[in-house]
Amino acid sequence: MNIPYVTRLAWVVTGLVFVQPALTAIHYENLTMIATALLIGSGFNLSMMSRMWLHAKGVSTLSYFFSDAKLDVTDAQTRYVKYALKVYNVVCGYFLVDGTFNHHTRLCTWIHGVCVLFDHVLKTNLQAICIVVLYYSDGILIKFPMCFRIYYQEEGKRMPWQRHKTWEYKKKYLLAADMLEWALDLGFPGCLVVADSWYGIGPFVKELKRLKLSYVLEIRASYTVKTPCITPKLMPTGRLAKHQIDEIALSPYFTRIARVIRCGFGRYLETGKAAHVLYDLKMATVRLKAIPGKHRLVESLDPTTQSSKYLLTNELTWKATKIVSAYSGRWVIEEFFRNAKQLTDMEGAMLRSEQGVTLSLCLVFWLDFLLHRENHAHCTAGTLSQESLTIPSIVRQAQYAKVKVFVEKVQQYEAFVTRWLDVEKQYLNKTRKVRKELIALEIADGDQLRLFA
Repeated sequence: MNIPYVTRLAWVVTGLVFVQPALTAIHYENLTMIATALLIGSGFNLSMMSRMWLHAKGVSTLSYFFSDAKLDVTDAQTRYVKYALKVYNVVCGYFLVDGTFNHHTRLCTWIHGVCVLFDHVLKTNLQAICIVVLYYSDGILIKFPMCFRIYYQEEGKRMPWQRHKTWEYKKKYLLAADMLEWALDLGFPGCLVVADSWYGIGPFVKELKRLKLSYVLEIRASYTVKTPCITPKLMPTGRLAKHQIDEIALSPYFTRIARVIRCGFGRYLETGKAAHVLYDLKMATVRLKAIPGKHRLVESLDPTTQSSKYLLTNELTWKATKIVSAYSGRWVIEEFFRNAKQLTDMEGAMLRSEQGVTLSLCLVFWLDFLLHRENHAHCTAGTLSQESLTIPSIVRQAQYAKVKVFVEKVQQYEAFVTRWLDVEKQYLNKTRKVRKELIALEIADGDQLRLFA
C-alpha cells in the first residue's frame, strides 16, 4: 500500500512557471500534479496517479489533459528552452546529440507501444524507430535536454495521426541539424557538437560546417584515410594519373604511428593509489575519403578490452587528451536516457495520440531540467560550494518531503485519514473471472471448415 500525495512539490510548481502562460489554470494544476506524481514514484500510470491523489483527479481527466486538451506543445517547448537559457545565462558548453534505437533501449519500444495499439499482438510494421535528442551541458553542473524529434522510416505502416496527411521524410542527421539550427536561432551560443558514430558521416559534417559549429564525432573503423602514393600511379596510356592518392583503413594507418600518449588518472597523493591508465592515444591530421576537409583524428585504445574508438574533430590545434575529454562528456545524455526509463517509468505509459506522446516526452524533458536545477541550487547555495548529488538522491529528497507532509496531515486531520482508507478500501478485493465450460458449437467435416476459412 502506497502513501498518498498530500500536496504538490513547491519547486515543481515554481519550476514549471515558464509553461503557465500557455495553459489554463486547471491544465497547469493537472500538469504540476502529474509531474509531482512522476517524481515521487507513481510511474506513467494514470490509474495510480489518480489513486495516490485520492481521486482528486480522475483517470479520464488526466487522460483528457494528455490527449485532447487544446495545448500548443511546440510553443510550450520553445518557452521552456528560452526559460532555461535565461536561468543559466548559457555562454558556452556542449551540444550532445544522440538517439534511442529499438535494439538499444526500451524507451523506443515504449514509443512503439504508444504509437500503435498492441503492436506486439498485431505484429505491425512500425514506422517510428528512433527519437533524436539534443541535450546541453556545460561539462560541470548545468545540464538539461533541449528538444527532440521522432524519426520515421521512409516506408512502412503510418501512425494513426499520419494517415491522410502529407508527411515529410527526413533522415536522422537532418533532424539533428534542424534542432541545432533551432537552438542557435533562439539565442544559444555556438557550442561544441558531440555525437557518436551514427552521426559521424559526411552529410552531417557538411551541416555542421554550414552552421559554423565545431564538433567531436566518433567515426566508424571502416573509413579510409587518403595518403600520398608510395609508387606513382599510371594511366593505361602510360601517363601519370591525375590523383596520386592511396586509401588506407584506419587501423593499419595508425599502426604506422609510433608515438603513443597514455591517458588516465594520476596518482592519488592522499591515499597513495597508483596512477590508472584508461586509454592509449594516437593522433594524426588527415583527410578522409568519406568526410570532406582536413581533420584531427584520434585513435583511442582501451588496454583492458583492446577495443578502439576513432574520434574526429575540426579543431586542428587540439591535443589528443582534450579531444577525448570533450567526447567523454557524452555520458550526460546517456544518464538522461537512464533516468527517463528508471525514474519516470516511460515504458509504462499508455498514451495513444500524437499530442499525448509529444507532451509526455516534453514532461520528461522538463522534469530532468528541474532535477538538475535543484542539484545546481544545492551546489551553489551559501558561501561554500557543496558536493554534487545524483539525480536519484534529489528524487529521494522529494519522497522524504512527501512523507513528512503526510505525517503532519495525518496527525492534524482525521478526515484525511478517513478519506484515504475509503479510497484504499475500493482496491482491496478483485474477483476472479468465472470459469466457463467448453462446448461443441458446431460439427462439420474438414472441407466445410476450409471453405468457411
